[in-house]
Amino acid sequence: MWAFPLIVLAFLVAIPLFVWNATDAILSSTDGDFGEVVTDPSEPGYLTYVMATPSHLALNVDVDGDLSMAMIIALGPNDEGGSILLLNPNTKLGNEMTIASIFASGGAEQLERSLKDYLTIGFKSRNTMSASIWDAYIAPVSPLSIDLNVEAYTRLAEQSLSEANNECCLFEGAIELQSENVGEYLNISDDDSGELRQLRQELFWQDWIEVLSSETDPSMLPGEIDSGFGRMVWGLSRGNLVVVQLEQLIEPSGVRIEAEVLRDAVLEMIPFPQPSSPGSRTTVRLLDGVGGLDLARDYSAGLVRAGAQILIIGNSPEFGKATELIYHDDENAELVRGFQEILGGGEVFFEPLTDAAVEVTVIIGNDLIGRN
Repeated sequence: MWAFPLIVLAFLVAIPLFVWNATDAILSSTDGDFGEVVTDPSEPGYLTYVMATPSHLALNVDVDGDLSMAMIIALGPNDEGGSILLLNPNTKLGNEMTIASIFASGGAEQLERSLKDYLTIGFKSRNTMSASIWDAYIAPVSPLSIDLNVEAYTRLAEQSLSEANNECCLFEGAIELQSENVGEYLNISDDDSGELRQLRQELFWQDWIEVLSSETDPSMLPGEIDSGFGRMVWGLSRGNLVVVQLEQLIEPSGVRIEAEVLRDAVLEMIPFPQPSSPGSRTTVRLLDGVGGLDLARDYSAGLVRAGAQILIIGNSPEFGKATELIYHDDENAELVRGFQEILGGGEVFFEPLTDAAVEVTVIIGNDLIGRN
């Protein structure tokens, strides 16, 4: 059967663009001497460094050490709000192993490596939660009010009970969740598919972040709040939270999400990803050759999906240019032709350089206006 989203997917309206102003930085490379530094974003020659979207992989284990939750977190600009994607541990990566089985055989490190390779992105940080750690995080706001009277949850619970599942359903209706019971709440699967648990986890995150949004003292969270899991949780509570839900097919062997659907959703969450491994993405400088273009909104996403890691974004040295794609190593020739196809045009140039700041420069010119 197909399991449909509980909430209509609504990604952040504005694509988060994380940049360092390049005012005080001159790249130490053959093509990096920009001469006089331009500080006005509307002027030709202005450049900024793009910072990777803050992303995190959060895992949770039950009392037996088995995986019960896998979640991707991405923060919005200035660490204000963001998005989460909870993956059912029964989710299959390709046609092979499930997330849970990968974790069982190789632990958190192997699962992170498998997800990075499958999704073609990297994570800035990762952590593994357990019942005792959850107790410490939730204690300051305990008990946490959670309303499980949601149509999708009620329907799945009734279906599970009709199938004579005596283990379902410990958590029902409107509950007051004590911090010491969070581990049990997040871990119990209730049904073979894990759908009930996934919905319960999503509702937990929505209600927890909503409660935290009214707090002003980050020290209420244990541990560091400027890095890792603490940074992610506090950042999510500082703005709008988007819970990403994807259509999934429940099969006897596991849960299947179409690969491209999953990858595209993750890149919506993480529009400027870091590479899954060194060199796995081609570094790109993306420039406006017209003036006034919204490069992040209209042009970066397609390039990133095609394998780009955008390091620099800004304006070309002069406006009024046609679209150009410039690469410096023969190994990137085929990839650049793919970029050209994604953009829908542009002239390709090969300029050999041994120490270029980036592998490819893309200049969006007048000929592409209105195509994206």
